[in-house]
Amino acid sequence: MKHTRRCSHSMEHNLSPLQQEVLDKYKQLSLDLKALDETIKELNYSQHRQQHSQQETVSPDEILQEMRDIEVKIGLVGTLLKGSVYSLILQRKQEQESLGSNSK
Repeated sequence: MKHTRRCSHSMEHNLSPLQQEVLDKYKQLSLDLKALDETIKELNYSQHRQQHSQQETVSPDEILQEMRDIEVKIGLVGTLLKGSVYSLILQRKQEQESLGSNSK
């Protein structure tokens, strides 16, 4: 683990400020997603306890349907994230090209 930290620390010196900013944003996104995951777990646990007191068993079909719904939502979020990143990359590229053509 110490070796990984040393490599990570030395890599930070080789990164441009923009690259470091992007990595920092991904790190923050990761922390936010972990917090969201914990919140969802808490909500599911409290909801499960409420349902469990009302209904003793949940059918496997109901669980499977809920999992399918969640899978679709996660897929949509992933697609939106990829689209946003791609859009930002294209926007930055266009900005750079327009700055390059204006300076000539």
